[in-house]
Amino acid sequence: MPYAYKKSERLKKNTEFVATMKGKRLSIDGLSLFYTGNGKNSFRVGISVSKKLAKAVERNRLKRQIRNSIMKALTGYSLGYDLVFVARQELCTAKYSEIMAAVEAILRRTVLRKPSEGSRL
Repeated sequence: MPYAYKKSERLKKNTEFVATMKGKRLSIDGLSLFYTGNGKNSFRVGISVSKKLAKAVERNRLKRQIRNSIMKALTGYSLGYDLVFVARQELCTAKYSEIMAAVEAILRRTVLRKPSEGSRL
């Protein structure tokens, strides 16, 4: 059964998005990630797709695909970070496999990356 977000793992309020977007930023392949520590033992995730990118149907489809990719990629993480994923123009025409690759690539380059089997934290 795939992992599903709990309500406590979602960023909902504009103030939460703004506070997270004042943190560190990383951009790869049409996807930007803003992240800050939240002092808790779990992550919280928000997804933003601008109205300038596409109409509602395409924006919602893109958000669903990004959300599904994040759920698969963050399985096993329990670090205390707030994450905001912002879609850029390049992702509007991307296939699901490209979106999944972008999410995995961006998470590998952050502090959230999984340690390799031989390394210690």
